[in-house]
Amino acid sequence: MQAQEFDVDIAQVGKLGNAFLDELSKLRELDPIHWSAASRCWLITRHSDVDDALQGRLPLSLRRIVNIIFGGIPEEERAKQFPTLMRFIPDWIIEQDPPEHPRLRKLLVKAFSKKVVDSVRPFVQERVAMLVDKLQKKPQIEFNEEIARLLPGSVILKLLGLSEDYLPKLRGWSAAFMEGIGVPYADMAAKKRADHAMAEMNAIFAAEIEARRKAPREDLLSSMLAATEDGQTLSEREMLGALQVLIVAGHDTTSNTMTLGLAALAEHPDVWDWMYRHPEKTLECCLELMRYIAMSTSQPRIAAEDFEWHGKQVKKGDLIFLMLAAANRDPRAFENPDAMDVHRNNERSMVFAPGLHHCIGHLLAKMQAVEFFGQLVRAFEGAEILDPRLNFMPQIAFRGVYELNVRMKPRRE
Repeated sequence: MQAQEFDVDIAQVGKLGNAFLDELSKLRELDPIHWSAASRCWLITRHSDVDDALQGRLPLSLRRIVNIIFGGIPEEERAKQFPTLMRFIPDWIIEQDPPEHPRLRKLLVKAFSKKVVDSVRPFVQERVAMLVDKLQKKPQIEFNEEIARLLPGSVILKLLGLSEDYLPKLRGWSAAFMEGIGVPYADMAAKKRADHAMAEMNAIFAAEIEARRKAPREDLLSSMLAATEDGQTLSEREMLGALQVLIVAGHDTTSNTMTLGLAALAEHPDVWDWMYRHPEKTLECCLELMRYIAMSTSQPRIAAEDFEWHGKQVKKGDLIFLMLAAANRDPRAFENPDAMDVHRNNERSMVFAPGLHHCIGHLLAKMQAVEFFGQLVRAFEGAEILDPRLNFMPQIAFRGVYELNVRMKPRRE
C-alpha cells in the first residue's frame, strides 16, 4: 500500500477502538509525517519525531486549543457565545509558549510538589480499600462508573481541601469539559455546557481561594498561594486556570487508566499473576500498563512558522497531532512493542509527554495507579470482561470507554 492511499481520521478514534492503534502503526511505517486529508492536520507517529517535538527542537506552538475548539466560529462570536471559555483557556499552562510557560510551570511544580502528593497517599489507600471491598461484595459490576470514577474526584477534592459534597459537581464539570472541549467537532450546545460548567466552578474556587488567603491550610490551594519563584506568584486567574486543567487532565485520565488497565490485565493473566507475586515492582508494572493501554493518545501543536520536516513542507498555522500512542508502539524505541512486558524499561515512554511540557500531575497519577492496582491484584486473581467489545468515547487526547462490565474473580485463601 502506498502512503497516499492510506489515511487516518482522528475523529474516528472512538469508533475504531483498539483497532485505532493498528491503524496508527500502519501509518507510522508508511508515512510517519503524514498530512491527513480526512482530519486536515499532520499526524506524527514515529517516536523520534514525537520526541523532537516534545523537547522543543521544532518551531511548534501550544497556542492551539481555542482554534481547535472554535474553528469555524467567527472570532467576534466566540466571546459572545462562550465568554468564560474564551477568557480562561488562552491562559492555561497547556496553551503557553516561552517565556510565559517556564514562569508558570515553575510556580505550579512548586505548588504540586511530592510533599503535597504524598500527603494524600493515606487517603488514597483508604479509598482504594473501600472500592476493593465493594468489588468483593459485588464481583459482577459495571466497573467504569461504579468503581473507576469514584477515586479521582475524591482525591482531587482531598487535595484541594474541599468537602466530598462537591463530588457530583466535580464529575459534572469534568463531563462537560470533556464533551465540550475534549471531543472533535463538539456541537454548540456541548460548548455552552462547558462554558457554564467553567463559570460555576470558578465561582466556587474563587471563594475557596479567598478563604485560604485568610486562613491557609495544608492543601493544594494554600500551596498555590504560597508558591514563589524569583519574587513571582500565581495570580488568581492563573490559579483558576490551573484548577480547570486539573479537572480536565486529572479526573478522566485516572479513571480511564483504571478501566482500560483492568481490561488489559484481564486479557493478560500472566501479568496479573506476576504483579501479585512481585508487589515491589508495582510501579514498574503500572508504567508498562500505561504505555500498553495507550490512554494518553495525542497532543496537539500549531506550526509557529513554515519549516521542512523529513521532506514534508509544514506551513505556519498547520495543526499537528503528536500521536503518543503510536510513538509508544514504535519498534525503533521499544522491543516487541505490541506486547505487555513487565520487565521493560519505560524511560522512553511518552505517556506523560516528557520534555518541556512534562505532565505536572504525573506523581499523583502514578501514585493512584500503584495503590489501586497493587490492592486489586492482592484481592483478586483475575477478571472476566463481559462486554463483547469496548465502546470507546470519541476523544483524541485521552482514550476512555463508556462502560466496562466485569466479573471479578476473588482470590482464594
